[in-house]
Amino acid sequence: MLLRNSTEDHGLLENFDILLERCSSRLEYEFKHLIATSGFDDSDGYTIKKNSSHNDGSDKHTQVALPITNFDIIVDTLSEGIIIEANRIARRMFAAGFGKKCTEAYASARRNFIDESIARLGVHAHMTEMFKSASWEELETHIMRWIPATRVVSCILIPSESYLCNCIFEGFVSYNNLAVATACKPFFQLLSFAKFIAATGKSPECLFRIVDMYDALTDVLRVLDEAFHHEVFIFRECLGISIKGIFMALENLIRRDPSGSSPSDGGVHPLTRYVMNYLMAACVSRRTLEEVMLLEFDCSKTCLVDPDRPTSSLAVRFAWIVDVLMGNLESKSKVYGHAPLSCIFLINNGIYMIKKVNGCELNVLLGEDWVRVISVKVHQWVLEYSQATWGRAIRILEMHERPSSLNTMINKLNHFNNFVEAICQVQSQWVLVEKQQAVDLSTMVQELVIPVYRNTVGMLQATRAGTDSYLQPEDVKLQIEQLFRAMVKS
Repeated sequence: MLLRNSTEDHGLLENFDILLERCSSRLEYEFKHLIATSGFDDSDGYTIKKNSSHNDGSDKHTQVALPITNFDIIVDTLSEGIIIEANRIARRMFAAGFGKKCTEAYASARRNFIDESIARLGVHAHMTEMFKSASWEELETHIMRWIPATRVVSCILIPSESYLCNCIFEGFVSYNNLAVATACKPFFQLLSFAKFIAATGKSPECLFRIVDMYDALTDVLRVLDEAFHHEVFIFRECLGISIKGIFMALENLIRRDPSGSSPSDGGVHPLTRYVMNYLMAACVSRRTLEEVMLLEFDCSKTCLVDPDRPTSSLAVRFAWIVDVLMGNLESKSKVYGHAPLSCIFLINNGIYMIKKVNGCELNVLLGEDWVRVISVKVHQWVLEYSQATWGRAIRILEMHERPSSLNTMINKLNHFNNFVEAICQVQSQWVLVEKQQAVDLSTMVQELVIPVYRNTVGMLQATRAGTDSYLQPEDVKLQIEQLFRAMVKS
């Protein structure tokens, strides 16, 4: 029967609307009351403990979950009976045209549960706001909590929540997706901590924790429903951009290192140790770094990386950093103002770099060609050292075309012996970091010096002059051996 357009009919419609609103409100209340149950009581079979760090009563119901090792599970946060009843209420509300209201009620109730569940893992959805003024050391501690918590939430909590939502909103797909996305906002707030870290961690020391976070989000993408991928891609992109920026920061750090800060004994420069050890440590995450260097961060694809065939992007980046370091070291060597010590400094640093590269995956990235190039440079510095020091000693003994007089030869030997003694006194304070390099240098110097010295002594002996007061070739050889042994500091 059609209602007539009258005051009485209008009043009936108003009463009907009021009644319908009351019914929907009542259903909404019952619905929220049902699904707001946390489902983490001691009787549920989960091993949990209470946080005893505060005993003021305000947190007495806060519980902290023990570590979880099996991620391939779905947690039934509500009993089957409650789910069936909630589904019935949802169907009534949808039939009455209150689908949006039902969805909002679900999201509101479950959002609180997800927020509480995240807190049980020792982290907070609002970490970004909480730690804006924290030092990097403090942030590292929170990152180490964030990583496993994120994995648990994405592998267990969110799939469980999606399963629950599917059961309650069965047959209403569009509302189902909206309800899950809205309820899971605390999860995305938790993930936004990655964006904050990406913006905060700009120094080289921040690389390794940021790589860990990048890997964690990659793991999240593997298990999370595709409906959530876009947001995760955005946060991971921020971390990837930060990683690229950190390598640029490392280059700038090397360039800005003051040239006047070189070891007085010609040893390995602290910057060399720092950079090479840093790159060695970075190689542990080579697969991730290869991916980061390849990605254009368009949030649409992930590159597959063959670990046995590294891309040129990371290799070029590492090679460039090492080249910048080498250029800086060559500049530092000029500060000594003494060619032999400059050469020893470069020899030590070059050998240290080669040894580090050969001992790890840097060899794969930089390649044998790079090792050969640096080895050639080291050999050239060895020759320069030999000529700058022992070449001068040999020139003292050089004879001109006209036979030298007895006094001239005696003076040359005296000068030579004094010169060698001065060399040994000064250079014994220097250092050679590689024992084998000291042996090789000793052999090379002996082969260069001893024949010339023996020839000079032989010429003096031919004049039948006494040579007892002069060092014999074996004595000079012993001096050279002792010098290079002294340069190898234990």
